[in-house]
Amino acid sequence: MKQFKIGVSQKLDMLKFKNLGQEREKEINKAKIENPTTYRVNELVSILHPSKIKVKVARIEKETEDTKSFYLQPVDQEKMPPFLPGMYVTLAIKKDGRTFKRAYSISGCDKNRSYYRITIKKVENGIVSKYMHEECMLNDLFIILGPFGHFTYQPLRDSKKMVFIAGGSGITPFMSYLQNDHFKESIDSLTLFYGAKSEFDLIFKKEIDEIVSRNPKIKVIYVLSEQKRDDYAYGFIDEEKLLKENLEEKSIFVSGPPAMYFSLNEVFKKLDVPNKFIRHDIFREIPIDLQNETFKLTIKMLDKTITIPCHGNETLIESMEKGRVKTLVHCTVGECGFCRSKLLSGEVKTENASVRIKDQENKYIHPCVTYPLSDVTIEIPIK
Repeated sequence: MKQFKIGVSQKLDMLKFKNLGQEREKEINKAKIENPTTYRVNELVSILHPSKIKVKVARIEKETEDTKSFYLQPVDQEKMPPFLPGMYVTLAIKKDGRTFKRAYSISGCDKNRSYYRITIKKVENGIVSKYMHEECMLNDLFIILGPFGHFTYQPLRDSKKMVFIAGGSGITPFMSYLQNDHFKESIDSLTLFYGAKSEFDLIFKKEIDEIVSRNPKIKVIYVLSEQKRDDYAYGFIDEEKLLKENLEEKSIFVSGPPAMYFSLNEVFKKLDVPNKFIRHDIFREIPIDLQNETFKLTIKMLDKTITIPCHGNETLIESMEKGRVKTLVHCTVGECGFCRSKLLSGEVKTENASVRIKDQENKYIHPCVTYPLSDVTIEIPIK
């Protein structure tokens, strides 16, 4: 058997290999390692989708006798987050030590997103709408959440031929569509039916007319229910008026009071318009048969149980707001499901809530559109 001698250089190589781990450890220990406190993706998310936005009222405009627009500018960032036309934000106001939240469609925004415009109709006994109309002033500060919502145009789902139907303040989500150049370039045609009581109740009429005059794809049909004028249609947006438009293979977006929804749904059935072509913006309906009885609302949270009074003509969320109970709520119209809670006991009346069938079977409710008919106990997953 041959024997091999190991030279000095080979011994040094082996020694170097043996000490390699220690040398690496020394170099690693020399390095200054700092774990990042934030990540770029999280920073981008906080810019594009902040959980809360502090805003100030930069401008207030009176649109009609009972409608005002509020221009909200960001305080802690340069721009408002991007949004799709048809979306809404949730406005939070503090009054008498209590926080109230209401959802309002984004009715306008400039190309630089330096502001959102929301337009609010004053509602009798409406806590937030009355506050905004009677007490809100320039430079007042608020918190808004969002944008949220599904009342949006989707090219893969919706037709390039569009019909918008608006009633009263239901015009607000459509204004963000009419201002959006990308949307207007994406479609082939758009007919806007806009119904109101009188000419003086038409919000944004001048703005709409200017947009229509510059875009041959868009036409508007104004319908007045309580005023006869030669240059306006009269009555309601009904079968006769819709038949003048060819609705075949067109996407129809509807925004307005619930009574208009029910009426138009019957018309769409009669005209054989498939449901897949119809989109509704969710407006809250207040039942007319509510009784102003006082009950007890017991709220079970993760770490405590609270009992407060509630009233038959107020939603459970409204009673919780007045009782200074922390609430989870965004849309306030039963759409988003953010306030989803379990009904443990009691009888309730729920209007227009998009509660899933399985949730209904397991007694889950949306308190923002649920009214008590007796003493009620609910469970909400917050502290």
